[in-house]
Parts: sequence; structure tokens; C-alpha cells
Amino acid sequence: MKSRCCRIIPVKLYFLIRQIWKRQIMTRKPGSSSKKSRKKPRRRSSKGRSRSSSPVSGANSIEIAKRYHQSGDLQKAEEIYRSVLNRDPLNAEALHLLGVISYQGGKNGIAVDLITKALDIKPDYAEAHNNLGNALHGLGKLDEAAASYRRALEIKPDYAEAHYNLGVALQDLGELDEAFKCHRRAIVLNPQNDLFWSGLAGSLETLSFTSVDDNLLQDLLFLLERPTVHPAYLIQPIISALRCHPGFSQILEVASSGKPEIGIAYGDVAEQLSAFPLFLRIIGLSPIDDLEIERMLTFLRHAMLEEAMAGERDEKGLPFSAALALHCFTNEYVFPETGEEEAAVEHLQRQIATLLEKEQGVPPSFVTTLGAYRPLYRFPWAQELCKREWAGNIKEVIERQISEPQKERSLCSRILRLTPIQNSISKSVREQYEENPYPRWIKTGLAYKSKSIGAVLRGSPLRFDLGDYVSPESPEILVAGCGTGQHALITASRFSNERVLAVDLSLSSLSYALRKTNELGFSNIEYAQGDIMELGDLGRQFDLIECAGVLHHLGDPLAGWRVLVDLLQPGGLMQVGLYSETARQHIISGRSLISEKGYTASSEDIRRCRQCIIAKAEDGNREMAEIWNILDFFSLSECRALLFHVQEHRFTLPQIEEALQALKLEFLGFEIRDQTALRKFRKSHPNKRALTSLSLWHNFELENPDTFGGMYQFWCKKL
Repeated sequence: MKSRCCRIIPVKLYFLIRQIWKRQIMTRKPGSSSKKSRKKPRRRSSKGRSRSSSPVSGANSIEIAKRYHQSGDLQKAEEIYRSVLNRDPLNAEALHLLGVISYQGGKNGIAVDLITKALDIKPDYAEAHNNLGNALHGLGKLDEAAASYRRALEIKPDYAEAHYNLGVALQDLGELDEAFKCHRRAIVLNPQNDLFWSGLAGSLETLSFTSVDDNLLQDLLFLLERPTVHPAYLIQPIISALRCHPGFSQILEVASSGKPEIGIAYGDVAEQLSAFPLFLRIIGLSPIDDLEIERMLTFLRHAMLEEAMAGERDEKGLPFSAALALHCFTNEYVFPETGEEEAAVEHLQRQIATLLEKEQGVPPSFVTTLGAYRPLYRFPWAQELCKREWAGNIKEVIERQISEPQKERSLCSRILRLTPIQNSISKSVREQYEENPYPRWIKTGLAYKSKSIGAVLRGSPLRFDLGDYVSPESPEILVAGCGTGQHALITASRFSNERVLAVDLSLSSLSYALRKTNELGFSNIEYAQGDIMELGDLGRQFDLIECAGVLHHLGDPLAGWRVLVDLLQPGGLMQVGLYSETARQHIISGRSLISEKGYTASSEDIRRCRQCIIAKAEDGNREMAEIWNILDFFSLSECRALLFHVQEHRFTLPQIEEALQALKLEFLGFEIRDQTALRKFRKSHPNKRALTSLSLWHNFELENPDTFGGMYQFWCKKL
């Protein structure tokens, strides 16, 4: 099985899920149930004062403070905890909860001191051990944090939150097997907690299984449906688990061989694969970055076409056939096909057209077969299919391949035209994304709970030093280059009370984004067509600007970056993503191959190019092998953006440092998906200030060229 160490999944998504894993804060009375109902906090007047002006006193003080704490009024809660301590300096609960407030405010050192004092008074205080672990984790003291969580579990073995928190700490330590066990235990104790399921997903990303049981397969299937989990993070563990199943592994071995002499009864194989709902779901949601799986699906697609052309209409394997049609639509028909297949597909579509013209029944197998080779919405008779009644499997194919593209076309007129697009390079880039909206995602991972900008950046895993930065109450956010909306939706769920303006060159991408946004029920995102180079006349200022993976596609990246800086409020924050010259050497080799062979950006040439890269990789070419380890390689639009983009710049860290100085931006830190690399850097440079030294990071990257996965993603602050 090929290594995934170089696989690229959008860094933003990774850190979104890590933000989801924010450690559970326990503010309830020790020994109380997490499900116990609580009294509502007192209503506040318009001036923010309690109806009662009498001072808080007596045995109920802690309980009253906790109600304020749980409602988010940390200032009032802190006042009461301190008043309790003035009367009773050895009150362990007040010390502990005051420490929790410090932790919530990013003051982890103070939190450790306060909670440690509470434990000196009450050593068997499980909740305090748990929250001490949280504060230690916030300081980056992972081993000590894990020890605190383990102590909490010694006292209280069924403490679900401590199991979860220990799992997160073990993930950060790279102990994924043990982390996985902790998260599964937390779920057993409380299967209704979305946070625990997200933690399980995080521990799974690079995990491979050697055995499997029905419970694990069911858990993986359940995870795929969670709104906080992106399917891309589950591809490897799902495929790994399925390979452990004798029935699936046997089919995979035969069907992925690529030997034309191997004859199989497609209907029988499709029926067998239909018994694996986990496999059907993952291929219906995402491209699969596994060459063996791609070869199996390519082989079975051909077999399905042959049976359809032979007039065989056995529908027993229809669930798999429908999933295959969805998969091919999602990867935009990146699989290779022969001239024989092209002719057969053309014949099949004429057959369907004739049946519809005669108002005769269309076999479901015809629909799935054609949908596995061509997007159904492109045919003039597509709407006629929508008028017919179909079973659930086919209904989803019709919805995905016909109804949704129609909705996008109707939404196009609702997109605001914000600026003209006059720049020649901008026009070329727009044309690329009009042809291939990027990416064609089905499901993304959304935040478990939105937080203020400061809370997100100061919290785990980023832990940025923001100085005196104060989060705006209702931040105005610009997403410059939003593509098909995935980035904008993640941002809209990540931060609280924000309003998002999401801008892109491509109307096709924006229409896709608007449809997905409407489906998910978000109302705080405005989409607009515009060119970054023309946004200087916008007449607006933003508290936060996010521009990941966009500036390096401009004719003059620094000029575009300057336009965005001018739109940023003084003291505002910016998240930027730029290609790394060091980490992108394999892509440079791929682009050189494309130039040498004369491949164009047509669908046919992209398919041919992919097969050439695969052949060279199998012959031992290391750089080509690195390319096929990238998820983007396994869908057409993403492969085009990866290797065939009309405009690309790459940067080194010294160049970025120079640009930051010229633009008067303070570097805050990287978002680094590879936690192993981050641990290695910290071990070499334990001083916290080293994390913001671009010269140290430059030297580290030269020694570890895969650190940034092809792209630097970092945060900065306008001075």
C-alpha cells in the first residue's frame, strides 16, 4: 500500500477539524451528571446588570457563578469566584473554576497555578485533573497533559471528557493507535456528543487497520454523515478497513489487475460490492486517492458498459452502479477510457434518447452506465429523465447530475458583479475555472462551535501570540478567491457573529458555492464576482481577510497582496496561502513533463498526462510518485489546477519575509498540518519565539522539504 505522507488535503480544513477538537471544559459541580438540567441564568437588563442588585453570598455563590460561567458571562462568574475565595481561600472548587476561566482566556500559566492549588487541597478532584490537562496542553506540555488526563481517569474511569481529551493529547504526540482507542471509549460513554465523533475522525486520518469488525465499519459509516467531518480525512482508514474484509479484498485484487483477459460477471460483482455501504458512501462523496481503487473502478465501469451494450439489464447491483456514477461525476471523469468505450457511450446515449422520444421505459442500468462516463445534464433530453419516477439510488444520480447543475445555472443571475475583469491573466484564470469549477466538493467539515477570532487564533492548536488584539464583536470578513464556496463556509462556521464577503473570478464556481450555501442554511455569506486587482475601489474595510491559494495565480502577487492589505483595518488580521518553491519541486517536474509532451489542458490530455505520470512513477520516478500521492491528482479540475494552471508563482520564506516587511505586516505563525514536523521543529527550537522566526523555518524547510505540503499557510497582522 502506498504511503500517504505527501498527500495534500486543504490545510484550512485540517485546522478547522483540529479547532473542533477544542478540549471540553467542565464547569459543573464535581460528581454531577453532564445531562443534569440546570437553571437558566438571570436575565440581564439592557445595561447588562442583573435584576437583583444585592451582593451574592452564602452557600449558593458557587452555583450562581457557574450559571454565569455556563452562559458565557465570564466576568461576572470571575467576580463571584474571587469573592468566594476572599471569604474561603481554600475553596478548591472556586480555585479550579477560576483556573478554568483563565484557561478560556488563553492564560494557561495562571490556569495551571490555580488548578494546581485546587488539587493540593483536593487531590481526588477528577474534573480539576482534566482541566489541568487542558491548561498544560495549551502550554504545549503534552506529556504532562496526558498524565493529568490519566489521573482524572484513575479517579473516575467513566469520565468521557477525559477519555476524549487524552485522545487529543495522544494525537498531538503521534500516538494515533492509543488516541483512537480513547476516542472510541468516549463515544461508548456518550455517543451523542458530536465533539467526540470529531475527535475520532481526527485520530483516524493516517491510521491503517490490520483487522476489522462490524462495529468499526458502522462507526466509519456514521462518521461520514457527521457535519463536522470532511470525507477526505476518512479515505485512508476506510479503504484500509475494507481491505481487511476478505470479500472486498478479493474483488479488489481481481478487478484492479487491469488484465483484459480476466472475465467477470459485472452484475455479480456489483451485487457483492453493494453489500458494502461504507464503500458506496465514500466513493459517492469524494475522489479516492488510491491507484488500486481507481483501477478497480475503471475496470468495473468498462464491464458495466459492456453488459449494457449487450442488452443485459440485471439490476441487482444497482446500488454500486449508482455509487460509481456519482463517483465519476464527482471526479469529473478523470478515469482513462478507450476509443471503443467512447463509441459505445455515444451509442448508449442515442438509445436513451430514442426510448424517451417513444415514451418508453429507460432501464436504470442505462442511466447509471451513461452517468459513469458523461455528466447527464449535458444531454438535451436530460430534463425528461427528471420527470420520471426513480428508485432511491437512481434518484440521487438524477439529482446530482441534472437537477443540481440546473439550480446552479438559475442562481448565476443572482451573483453580484462587484468589479470588472479586465486583466488578461485574470481573464485566463477565469476561463479555466468556468470550464472546471474548483473543487467539485459534496460535503465539507464545518465547525462544531463558532468562536471569536481571538479565541480561535489564541486557542489550540495555533496558540498565536496576538498581543493586545481585541476580537471585533461582529467581524467583517473578506474571502478573496473563494472558488466553489468550501473556504467561505468553513470561515462562516469557524468564527462567531461574522459577515462574509466571498469573491471569485468564476461565475460557475460562485453558482456552485451559492447552491451549497443555500442547502446548508447559511445566511451570513454574500458571493460576488470580482478581480482582486480591482478591489481597491470597494470602499470597505475588513477585520479579517483570508486569501489562501490565490495570490500565486495573479500576474503580480505582491501588487494583489497590497490591494488586500489596503482593505484591512489597522490591527486587522490576514490569512495567506502561497506555494512553496522548496516543497513544490515535484510539481515543477510534472509541469516540465507536460511542456515536453505538449499536453494541453483538455480533458483528454489531462487523462493522458495522468497515465504518463503513473507509468513513470511505477518505473521508479520519485517525483512522479510524489504527484500521485496528492489527492488533487484524482479529480480532473483539481488535477488541472495542480499541474496545468495558466499562471503560477512560487515563493521562499525569505521572499515572504521581505514582502511582509514591505507591506507592514507582522508575522503571527503558520498553520501546519504535519504535526510530526511541528514537533520536530519545537524540539530543535524550544523557545516559543522561534515559531515566528521565518529564517529558522527556512533552514528547517531546507532540511525537511515536505514540511509545508506544497503551500505555506500563515497568519499576519496589519501594523
